[in-house]
Amino acid sequence: MKLRLRSLLEINGRFLRKTVFRPYLKGFCIRAICFYQKYLSGHRCPYVPSCSEYTKRCINNLGVGAGILFGMWRILRCNPFTKGGIDPAPENFFKARWLR
Repeated sequence: MKLRLRSLLEINGRFLRKTVFRPYLKGFCIRAICFYQKYLSGHRCPYVPSCSEYTKRCINNLGVGAGILFGMWRILRCNPFTKGGIDPAPENFFKARWLR
């Protein structure tokens, strides 16, 4: 009986992490970036899309961990000496989901 209860709790824990906590973390990160874009951004990025929009798209397409890493790499590349240009965010075509 204890073994069955324990396996049931493990399955429910995995389910909660996948369906409850991950979407909230993703939504929180995307809303924080939207707040930055609306109130704090100076709109001076040489790249298209801007670094914050690029990070937002990466978080949405690849997940929070990978999205933040891609965004940090992009911010490190964005400096006054770069030429800029078009640099689209990587997409995972099989898992692309947009939060609204």
